[in-house]
Amino acid sequence: MRQDYLVLKDLTKKFGKGDAVVTAVDGINLTVKEGELITLLGPSGCGKTTTLRMIAGFHTPTSGDILIDGDSVNTLPPNKRPTAMVFQNYALFPHLTVRENISFGLKVRGDNKEEIIRKVDEIMNLIGLNGLADRQPRELSGGQQQRVSLARAMIMEPKVLLFDEPLSNLDAMLRVSTRLEIRKLQQRVGITSVYVTHDQEEAMTLSDQVIIMKDGLIQQIGAPVEIYSHPCNRFVAGFIGKANFLDATIKDINNEQLILDFMGKEIIAPHWNKSLKQGDSVVIVARPESVIIDEPSEDCIEGTVINSVYFGSQMLYEVKITDDLIFRIEVADPQQHIQYSAGIKVGLTFKDRSLHILSAKEGAL
Repeated sequence: MRQDYLVLKDLTKKFGKGDAVVTAVDGINLTVKEGELITLLGPSGCGKTTTLRMIAGFHTPTSGDILIDGDSVNTLPPNKRPTAMVFQNYALFPHLTVRENISFGLKVRGDNKEEIIRKVDEIMNLIGLNGLADRQPRELSGGQQQRVSLARAMIMEPKVLLFDEPLSNLDAMLRVSTRLEIRKLQQRVGITSVYVTHDQEEAMTLSDQVIIMKDGLIQQIGAPVEIYSHPCNRFVAGFIGKANFLDATIKDINNEQLILDFMGKEIIAPHWNKSLKQGDSVVIVARPESVIIDEPSEDCIEGTVINSVYFGSQMLYEVKITDDLIFRIEVADPQQHIQYSAGIKVGLTFKDRSLHILSAKEGAL
């Protein structure tokens, strides 16, 4: 059983004074297990970077506590905390070689010269920087520079490793491969990590736990599959992936199923939320991949295709149901399905087990 390693208790950060006070982080509570990688995810201004900078010591909390391995670090300056940061802009010394950049912190700390050489060789081999020891940052690719930044942080053997949107300066293909490398390395070393990003796919790929933030508050904490399949409210459902939202009413509850009425059509959904009852107004969360597009029929929700885009492995459709409701639909392996062009009338049904139901309050805009 992994122990609680990083704990945030009622953590709050306010900026400004008087009427100009802005609450960037509003009394959040969070527990990270030893060896976990958690991601702070949310739109700009949600408080994720401020939270990371408080853990690192760059911001002092207005109130609350930060505990690492059982010890409060609130009063410790950044250089005294058992943390290390991997920055967005790499923050490498341009006049130093790769080896010198990686060993810089150990030299400042006063480690033995032979021990420094051993540790640098070990971390360069682990991260795949062999043969680059004598190069300077300008002679490296963006991905290689990010590896050097990661090696420099990890060689200090911090208790908690912090990532501040480290891949945002890389191109799309390199970002995908580098995040997989980071995840493999983090799991191999077993270092507790906090990763800040605005990239949903990055968060889903990397994380043991995803923390969704909005307006300085935590909206939901959960494993990627839980966040995606069972969002706690409309904001989370709309922020993680894509979603269609349908206002419906519960007609009946039958065993483990909800029988819903939507525009006079019956929709079946799993009865995950046991607080819901017959007659309740609800919001159906239908992911684009959970919608089945077919020929119109009596039991289908009818609509008109207004846009279709072929992506090879996927076909994306926009289907107009009413003036105020347009469905987004994703069809995998489109060669195996009829392809519909704009202007065609179609019928829509759902993969029942993929639907998620929010109460009227949870589904409110």
